[in-house]
Amino acid sequence: MIKRTPGSDGAAGIPRRQFLKQSALAAAGLAATGRLASAGRGPAFKTIPAVSAKSKVVWVHHAKVVDAAGRVEAPLLQEMLDKAMTAFTGKNSSADAWRQFVAPEDIVGLKINTLGLTAIRGMDYLQHFPAIIGALSSSLGKAGIKASNIVVWDRSEEEMKEAGLTIQPEPGVMRVIANKAARRDRDGKYDPTRHPVGNKSSRLSAILTDICSAVINVPIPKTHRQSVFTNALKMHYGTIDNAFEFHANGCSKPGIAEVNTIPLIRQKQKLVVSDALLMAIEAGPRWDRRFIRPAGGLLVGTDPVAVDAVALKMLDEKRVAEGMEAIAPQVSHIALAEELGLGNSRMENIELIKIEMG
Repeated sequence: MIKRTPGSDGAAGIPRRQFLKQSALAAAGLAATGRLASAGRGPAFKTIPAVSAKSKVVWVHHAKVVDAAGRVEAPLLQEMLDKAMTAFTGKNSSADAWRQFVAPEDIVGLKINTLGLTAIRGMDYLQHFPAIIGALSSSLGKAGIKASNIVVWDRSEEEMKEAGLTIQPEPGVMRVIANKAARRDRDGKYDPTRHPVGNKSSRLSAILTDICSAVINVPIPKTHRQSVFTNALKMHYGTIDNAFEFHANGCSKPGIAEVNTIPLIRQKQKLVVSDALLMAIEAGPRWDRRFIRPAGGLLVGTDPVAVDAVALKMLDEKRVAEGMEAIAPQVSHIALAEELGLGNSRMENIELIKIEMG
């Protein structure tokens, strides 16, 4: 069973409601200054918009896209991604669907999650990384995005290599790069600007600030020792320079929710495509072979809070089916993200479209 790390009601003893209000105001204040508006970074940022009445999430599933050992049927995965994109947008083709989010001149970053792979290094469980990257790059290509304008990235080269990926920093072809060389490095490629995160601050990956004009968040649903659950929202711990400072109190107050208020993250993240081919239903964020389960799905949405709420529900269903305790009651950051205006966390406010392909 996963247990949350106990903590105070708010950072530095600040009452919870006051703390959330201050966090949101800090993010909005940074946006209002416009000091991030510079060459290649677009106009000054606006304040965080109100949560819409409903958030759409598409879940596409195929029972044969991945087997228990992690082997992926790439053609099926491509069909699933195309179906998810057309269902989400209402467009007739995947190419038209992608054009709602990216343009041919964009540099599109695929932010992946290669954390915790040491125990399965070299195994078939890693196939989903090149498979989902291949499917996304193929679909983006049909929408006019050249391979040379696609950047696959994560926190460290060390972890990406454990995923079976080859670091490729040269321009002219698809780049595969990282913020830093090793996972424990404190120094790396980070923009010098500091962004308020609650009562702390963080720098952003230079890959996000200086290279990518659009980001596709490609998370994996897993349990997590500190945050209890990880998917789209926690992905940006791999975007900031000091994630180690935000692991107390279940990665909250401040933590995951506040990191996602950083305006540049919100501006550049265009879509979430959750790689739910496999789920780690226990012992995460590290992959333990005893707890890896084929889920055979993709989750697509623009609201990372809603995508996380759906992914958590599906992971819990797998846990409960095996006689394990549901973890949703222990997860705090998804509801906190809604309180900060980042999206919808309650299922009654999520339009979930389920598509069963086989």
